[in-house]
Amino acid sequence: MAVLVVGGGGRESGKSAVACALIAALPELQWAAIKVSPHSHGLADGVWEEHDRGSEKDTGRYLRAGARRAFLVRSTDDATESVKQVRALAAECDAVLVESNRVRAESVAKPGEAVYSIAVLSGESSKASLQKMAGNLDALVLANLSDPASWVDLAAERVFVLGAGQWVTADLVHTIRTRFLSSTASSWI
Repeated sequence: MAVLVVGGGGRESGKSAVACALIAALPELQWAAIKVSPHSHGLADGVWEEHDRGSEKDTGRYLRAGARRAFLVRSTDDATESVKQVRALAAECDAVLVESNRVRAESVAKPGEAVYSIAVLSGESSKASLQKMAGNLDALVLANLSDPASWVDLAAERVFVLGAGQWVTADLVHTIRTRFLSSTASSWI
């Protein structure tokens, strides 16, 4: 199972929009999408699965984008073990997207699995919310930033700049597709 982590600069940074756009742009993958949130959403700590494609929650948006399964992990701490639990529940999926700054792709991937971590930065994002991801980023996705140069200290392999109203670029989709398909091509062909 390939692991994609989408983090970002806090609430309303565009993480969910980018996550949904990537799910839709990579329909050849059977996605399990996981939102990790410290906010209660009316739930105690734990795992909840979304079944309502019409839901306006991010989990409903994942399903509408094409995810096979969508989950909310409510956690105020490290959610790594809960994400691993969801992986086991969604064993029929071949890719997992985790929307979180609290989970590192490498910590939930099994040996030999492809991983990719991106941070979505939009508007006045807070660097403090990215500390867990800093140093483990493969890419920055920049949207509506007045000063993109101020983020250069968040080392990343690639930087993708989004145009107005855009949540992915063809190059970003190609980069993730190539990374994921090259590591486990035989299981997706």
